[in-house]
Amino acid sequence: MVRRLWPTERDLFREHLLRLDPVTRHQRFGTVVNDAFLENYAATTFGVGGLVYAYVEDGVVRGAAELRGLDDILVETGEAAFSVEQGWRRRGIGGDLFGRLVTAARNRGIRTLYMTCLPENAAMRRLAAKFEAVLVGGHADVEGVIATGGPTPFTILDEALDNARGFATLALSIQRSLWPTSLLARAFGA
Repeated sequence: MVRRLWPTERDLFREHLLRLDPVTRHQRFGTVVNDAFLENYAATTFGVGGLVYAYVEDGVVRGAAELRGLDDILVETGEAAFSVEQGWRRRGIGGDLFGRLVTAARNRGIRTLYMTCLPENAAMRRLAAKFEAVLVGGHADVEGVIATGGPTPFTILDEALDNARGFATLALSIQRSLWPTSLLARAFGA
């Protein structure tokens, strides 16, 4: 399931980042990063203006998309970043995450979304092109620019329903973790 991660789920995001293999880490951050960097990065991601959507399977984050506002640099702009664990690639997860991020950006008044990837990251370039990103290549990186458009009643409703479903899933998993196993068996006939 792709859903929004809440600040209380920071550890799930951190664990995802720490599971990324060296190549995926390099693709995501554009340089070599160590565990300490990732732990610090995860600790600051849910700050003001930070939003994370994740692909969650059996309570474990296997892919994430981050949206960070860049209003202090350029008005109505944001940055998108993505990471999908090696074993979960080529399943459409990146596309689902990208779509949710574009909707979230629109609904927050972010008219221009930027993303950066390495020139050799062909999968990310194809995904960005699918969302009509204008790609400008350089020696060290490729920058994508996406015009998101403004919010509509449909994009607002879409995000609200996604958030409600994600929050309900989170609440149910917390509630189940607090219930004794015997009560769960009686309640759900297991």
